[in-house]
Amino acid sequence: MATILRKENKDGSISFKASVRLFRNGKTVLSESRSFLVMGKGPRAEAATKREAEDWAARLTEAMKDDESIRVRSLRGLTVADLIAKYIAFLEKDKPLGDTKRSSLGIVARSRIGALPLVDITPAAVITYCRDRRAEGAKPQTVNQDIVYLGGALRRAKAFFGLDVPVAEFELGRDECWSLGLLAKSVERDRRLLPGELAAFLVQAEKWKHKGFIPIADIVRFAIETGMRQGEIVGLLWSDLDEAKKAIVIRDRKDPKEKIGNNQRVPLLGESLAIIQAQPRTDARIFPYTADGVRARFERLCRLAQIDGLTFHDLRHEAISRLFEQGYQIQEVALVSGHKSWKNLARYTQLKAEDLHREVKTPIVMDGRSDRR
Repeated sequence: MATILRKENKDGSISFKASVRLFRNGKTVLSESRSFLVMGKGPRAEAATKREAEDWAARLTEAMKDDESIRVRSLRGLTVADLIAKYIAFLEKDKPLGDTKRSSLGIVARSRIGALPLVDITPAAVITYCRDRRAEGAKPQTVNQDIVYLGGALRRAKAFFGLDVPVAEFELGRDECWSLGLLAKSVERDRRLLPGELAAFLVQAEKWKHKGFIPIADIVRFAIETGMRQGEIVGLLWSDLDEAKKAIVIRDRKDPKEKIGNNQRVPLLGESLAIIQAQPRTDARIFPYTADGVRARFERLCRLAQIDGLTFHDLRHEAISRLFEQGYQIQEVALVSGHKSWKNLARYTQLKAEDLHREVKTPIVMDGRSDRR
């Protein structure tokens, strides 16, 4: 449907505004307008300009009879970065976006593919993005994470914004990136503390504690006692501590389905409660520091202690493995770690086939009956 409106501008000039709106199944699929300024004076000049506006509207209406033309027209001017911004804003109307997802989408938005118009997404563009990220030093697992989040935004563009983006082209490029080895699944780590590493780390922490305000020794010991993640530790609140029952609530704990509102009450085993009680109550949080600050401090002291290949998250693996070694059962360890299935906990046990052998006494047969001695 096209409409032509005559408009008197503030400077005294006259213009005609042509608007075209197209509908499909009761929904607006196209809405465009353009103003045409009358060049000259008098009815004849106005009539000529009005015809110009009408002709433009008629040409656009005719061109938009093709569904593909509508799709391309509706995407014109929108880049991948624009879609990402709309996608994040849409999701956060209901709940905050996770830090990892926000970071990955931000990297995509700032890249060359982020500046690409949505209509120009091709397999080659996706491959180029993955190659660029690998050239920057990102691992295939990290690049895959970017691609997963970008794919989510593209696939939901239709439902969220009515944008029919070329998802098939994106997926073809993604599949080729797998075949080229540019993408890979995450590798589960099984790194544990080696003999002497913790002692060496604590020596450096004591030596350099006057150089920083983060009590990294306490935080590392606490992580080994509790198996908590870095972000969980710095998010703990004094108000969620139950000293009498030696328990605390971890808010919004990581979960593959729903992190927000996934609050878990966990026991404080070993020396973990004592470590908490040793902290000054100067903030609502028990450890009022940033996750990035803790990580940076941890990595620096690892270098000084000449500890190679250890990440802060490896302390969680160490903690959970120790619980199994201490004789805790699966359901007890799960209460501490937050895991909801045995499959995810199995790798922490470090059980080997030979570990299942037990000493079995040989049965002795007496009068047709068996007996064991």
